[in-house]
Amino acid sequence: MKNIISVTQNKCKQCYACVRNCPVKAVQIKNGQAEIMYSRCINCGKCISSCPQNAKIVLDSETRCQNILKQNKRIVACIAPSFVVSFHTFSYKKVVGALKELGFDEVWEVAFGAEELSNRVKDYISDNDKKTYISTACTAFTTMIEKHYPELIDNLLPFVSPMISTGRIIRKKYPEDDTKIVFIGPCVAKKAEAMEFQNSGVIDCALTFEELKRLFIKNKINIRQSSEQEFDVVGNRNGRLFPLSGGMIKNVFKQDDSLINEDYIYIDGEEECFELVDSLLEGKFTFKFVDVLMCNGCINGCKIDSDLSMFEKLHTIKKFYNNRKYVKNAVELDTEINYKRTFTNRRSIMPYPSEREIDQVLKLTDKQTEKDQLNCGACGYNTCRDKAVAVVQGIAEVEMCLPYLNNKKTKLLKEISGRLKEITTLKEELETIIESSYDGMMVTDGQGKILKTNKAWKNMIGFDREKDNVLEMENNNIIFPSGTLLVLKEKRRISFIQNSFNSNQYLATATPVFDESNNIARVVTNIRDIEELIKLREQLNETKKLQKYFNIENDKKEMYNNVTNNANLVANSIEFGKVLQTASKVACVDSTILILGESGVGKEVIAKFIHSLSGRKDIPMVKINCGAIPESLIESELFGYETGAFTGASKRGKPGLIEIADKGTLFLDEIGELPLNIQVKLLRVLQERKLIRIGGTKEIYVDVRIIAATNRDLFQMVKEGTFRADLYYRLNVVPINIPPLRERVDDILPLCYYFLNIYNNKYSCSKKITSQGEEILKTYDWPGNVRELENLIERLIVTTRNDTIDKNDLPAFLFMENLRNANKIDINGIIPLKEAIELLEKQLIENAYKKYRTTYEIAQVLKVNQSTVVRKIQKYFKNNAFMHD
Repeated sequence: MKNIISVTQNKCKQCYACVRNCPVKAVQIKNGQAEIMYSRCINCGKCISSCPQNAKIVLDSETRCQNILKQNKRIVACIAPSFVVSFHTFSYKKVVGALKELGFDEVWEVAFGAEELSNRVKDYISDNDKKTYISTACTAFTTMIEKHYPELIDNLLPFVSPMISTGRIIRKKYPEDDTKIVFIGPCVAKKAEAMEFQNSGVIDCALTFEELKRLFIKNKINIRQSSEQEFDVVGNRNGRLFPLSGGMIKNVFKQDDSLINEDYIYIDGEEECFELVDSLLEGKFTFKFVDVLMCNGCINGCKIDSDLSMFEKLHTIKKFYNNRKYVKNAVELDTEINYKRTFTNRRSIMPYPSEREIDQVLKLTDKQTEKDQLNCGACGYNTCRDKAVAVVQGIAEVEMCLPYLNNKKTKLLKEISGRLKEITTLKEELETIIESSYDGMMVTDGQGKILKTNKAWKNMIGFDREKDNVLEMENNNIIFPSGTLLVLKEKRRISFIQNSFNSNQYLATATPVFDESNNIARVVTNIRDIEELIKLREQLNETKKLQKYFNIENDKKEMYNNVTNNANLVANSIEFGKVLQTASKVACVDSTILILGESGVGKEVIAKFIHSLSGRKDIPMVKINCGAIPESLIESELFGYETGAFTGASKRGKPGLIEIADKGTLFLDEIGELPLNIQVKLLRVLQERKLIRIGGTKEIYVDVRIIAATNRDLFQMVKEGTFRADLYYRLNVVPINIPPLRERVDDILPLCYYFLNIYNNKYSCSKKITSQGEEILKTYDWPGNVRELENLIERLIVTTRNDTIDKNDLPAFLFMENLRNANKIDINGIIPLKEAIELLEKQLIENAYKKYRTTYEIAQVLKVNQSTVVRKIQKYFKNNAFMHD
């Protein structure tokens, strides 16, 4: 069977009105778009009438009907009685005349077939009165029973609908194959009923009133101008009441007292239909016959195409019924046909999820408890639980929950706000960097319009605010030539000498910035005063002349040897002692070692310590900084190259640093900066101890011990795909993690005095640090670790005037850190205010007592009298406050 209802995806706007209004939840949501589940759909048309975007499409019957009308055959139209509601502005005879003008040979009232069917139903109910029977005129309802409640199939009357009964009567009168029958009505479900296998060959085409009106327009038929004609076959009794609720009762039982009769009742509307089903399944229903219409009568069908109110529709049908006159049909019709039909179980069972699966879906939408389940119905389902079941069954999506989406939107807005704040901060930092640059900087767009200049550029050029375009500035000889215009012309980076109107010359470099389409979006120009560069070169030459009087390199080597000599390693803390203990254990074997730690913690010192204790100590350790060598040169530097390997290569070739480290130790510093293509070649060296020079074919064996170091998270880089996993695991044989200086506080003062001794000797000084200065140094976090500490000590020795370095000589940032730490006060829970004040007072006194030596110092820090300090100490934790530990 063909699909009767489909969805235009580009019109579907995720309103879920179709889900909300579908009585059997036959609408599936995929990627936010609705799809009709034909195994569950009953073709009631609720999704069509409720869709605000008109995204639901009904199977086209216009084209088929037009083709039938073009054929030179007998064509019979059988029209449902509710047509008078859709065409209420015309007399029914005008509509019949318009149908004849359209090409129909005969026009029958379906009411006639309804009357004949009613006679057989009455006899059947009289002979079989042991259970409740349900009418089968409403195709949507019978389809719902077949697909969703097959337990009630035995309660359905085994009779066809008025449409099929009328069609079969016509077929008996005209048994010729070339006779075509077109049904016209307000219901979409009739299209599906006409195509059912057991109804094959009865109805050739099922039109809706809406489609019939479009056919009139396409064929330029004006109903008002059509001639008035009578039906060829007319319903004479009660058949015209079939579209109304209880209309079949009127036909079968010929009575009007259905409200008080205990044997039969009529039901209309979706809610009453489901109540009927529940009552029948529970065995609580006692009526013998039920007349059922799902749409509050056929006058309210999804394709009735009428602007009348419900009451006006009722009045129009009853008026049409009351105006009937007995008309003898032109030919006595033989109505003895087969009115029977069968119903089959067409249920498509969907597995019901477990409680665990339902709870998992509910938690995805932040519904942790029953109170969180709002049951707002925005998703189209009555409850959050129903929707969770549908999600597990694959017919709904988590994102259909409106409160969940609102919460998600709020979180997203907060995240965007945070990112905007971060971008604003970055912009301000960039502005500060540009403004603080000693070089002049100018930024233009792709058309040469000036977007940004810094103060240095304005001071050098003499920037005129009225000139905002480099072309105008070049034309006025303010700058010439313009680097921006040269770059826009040649589309490459250019360096040149730029002149200005004040007769100064600048070394200018203009760099293009390309967008995704490879068009120049920005041009950044940097200028430097040539006179300043000349002065800088002269100062450099003077420095080189003085270099022969100072053996700077020897001084550096001597100082370095003092630092890295095993006897001089500073390891006062337990944490760093453990690092040295591990390093000394692995030094005697050739295992690969990976040294981890923040920048400045002494990774290279540990590497040299391991090398000095190893069996390879007589061979110099070769150090390679993987981040300092340009990516274009790193392969040739590491692996070497053969003669003529590339343009500019040495004629004799060159061994790589790995090859030079043969029999010794190779220290790969900043291993995380190594490009991926080089990582592959390094992996082979680690695995096989072999390498091939660039341009060579011969494998070279190398006996080398590898020690790698990095301050980056290699494991995270492996996850992100920026570092090879196999290389990581080859390097990570013996990991040594050096803790930062803030985690080994006991090393701070020993390191201070170690560096103090070195730089006192270097600068011929004899400076010391006071105890107050020591306390400040101990409480600082040292983000730059040992390197920062060494630089600070050197600065203090050079800059302080006295031989004693007091806390007043220390830089301000050390005090800011201490102030931040000192100002932290934690309060947990709720206690009486007086008790809280005493606890805070006790904590402050105790902290100050531990930090300072005398009560006078404590009083000075806390800004109280010394006598007050003594009294508080005696009160809280010590009898004799003057006896300081």
